[in-house]
Amino acid sequence: MTENVPDAAVQTITYKRKKHKRKRADLLAALPAEEVHHELGDKHCPDCHYELTEIGKQPVRQELLFIPAQLKRLDHIQHAYKCQYCSQRNFSDKIIKAAVPKAPLNHGLGSASLIAHSLYQKYEMKVPDYRQESYWRKLGLEVSRQLLNCWKLKSSEYYFEAVYNLLKQKLLARPILHADETYYTVLESETIKTYYWVFLSGKHDRYGITLYHHNPSRSGQVALDFLGKYPGYLHCDMWQAYEQLPKATLVGCWAHVRRKFHEA
Repeated sequence: MTENVPDAAVQTITYKRKKHKRKRADLLAALPAEEVHHELGDKHCPDCHYELTEIGKQPVRQELLFIPAQLKRLDHIQHAYKCQYCSQRNFSDKIIKAAVPKAPLNHGLGSASLIAHSLYQKYEMKVPDYRQESYWRKLGLEVSRQLLNCWKLKSSEYYFEAVYNLLKQKLLARPILHADETYYTVLESETIKTYYWVFLSGKHDRYGITLYHHNPSRSGQVALDFLGKYPGYLHCDMWQAYEQLPKATLVGCWAHVRRKFHEA
């Protein structure tokens, strides 16, 4: 006697494949295009030598072209003009000179594009100055790492410090802040350890702000100098430095609490 075994359940799995073609099309559409036309040099029939008539054309393939970086010298020539009419009626000549764009840094060869690229390589691509020194030398520019570092310091002082101060002003107006600090070992430093502090807005803010602050010390005076009389909620690891803030409401970090339970 055979038992009636029910048919095995059939499970249907439905899923959608990723449309890689659309992603590739979007990538290509975002790049500037240049057409390369391939035409016959001799537009005559190889058999009867009669002139050929073009009947159409079609795209064969698309490829991406890499254009290597290059250096070019710009010679700024200022033109001067003299007003003959005014000069004849005055004791001195009337001279008018054309306006010349101000250099990013005085007495330097670095243009805005050159300095910006060095900053991008250092802070976005994490390329240190000694490697940049070798990179620029291969392009024909003999520039020292000391000069590259000077460009970064001066640019930060002239152009970015005002932006930093404005962001700090807006950051201290937020109701919730996060703060933390960590140490780094710096080769040329008066102390063995130097500290980088980070202060940032809440993740639900529409426009997030993250500011880094360097100080050789981890004392509460650093937090007091930066945050001052900040009256909002400060989410931190309850390091004693933050307890010196007179008006801030400290909010403990659950991740640090979890570590204690894990250690126990």
